[in-house]
Amino acid sequence: MHAIVKALCLGLGLTSLTAPVLADDATAAIFGERQLAMAVDTRCGLFTSNQRMALDAARLQARGLLLREGISQYALDDYTRDLQQQAAGIACNDPAVADLQARVVEGFVGWVRIRSMDFPGAHFTWTASRSTMPDMAVWSVVQDQGDLKIGVSTRDGERRLSLALPGGQTATSAILILRDMERQPTLYDATMGGTYTGPTDAPWARWTPPRFAQSRHWASGRTTGADAADLAGSAQATLFDFPMSTADALAARDPRETARVELMDRRGNIIASHYIEIGDFGAALAFLRSADRGETPS
Repeated sequence: MHAIVKALCLGLGLTSLTAPVLADDATAAIFGERQLAMAVDTRCGLFTSNQRMALDAARLQARGLLLREGISQYALDDYTRDLQQQAAGIACNDPAVADLQARVVEGFVGWVRIRSMDFPGAHFTWTASRSTMPDMAVWSVVQDQGDLKIGVSTRDGERRLSLALPGGQTATSAILILRDMERQPTLYDATMGGTYTGPTDAPWARWTPPRFAQSRHWASGRTTGADAADLAGSAQATLFDFPMSTADALAARDPRETARVELMDRRGNIIASHYIEIGDFGAALAFLRSADRGETPS
């Protein structure tokens, strides 16, 4: 991943005014390199959509790590604006831009050969896999919490955001609850800086969807058949499916916050709830999509 762009800022003859403020380490360099490459691409149209997603996967993973290390969102936003302004000052026909394009394309050839990758968060890990099986449901992206698995499943060539629960379940419907980013643009800290513990069933969860600003996404399907058993890794299991638009909504949230899943019975009563660490789900999803067929490196 880190070999896609090498010494990008130096190659373009650019410097960053704010990178030292963020962190003088490899993670900040990776974030800055990918962000700068994408800024140049926006102006000059250098890459295919798959190549852009490969860059974005690395950018998002570095961004998530920096945020979890305590770098503020405002600092990252300032850094991004600085890089975009500097990228605007270089001509698309500059030899350094052609060199950048060649190096990204070369790195992408190796990138698409990677079959799986882990995207660790603060408490849980998203595992992304590009492998498929024609006659079996598989996880393409999954977070395994033991008592549940959630992520992107692939069945019969179609992807869905899925929640797999092992064992017998009385739940007949499920709702994924996210922070409403319009009503609450910033993270909501229910623990008030650690003064209080997180929810009883997820004491590690600090930033949760507030009651006054929730975006609710209902499951579009439920099954207890072979697909549920395959994905849950249990002879008896229940599987709830959500459309991929819900996966995109999950990926759009801050990697430090959590989502909540509420399970309901046939009468509409909430019978259980689970918290999902969003982490680097966006990076895992970009990793998966960057190898989709339909485009080849230019």
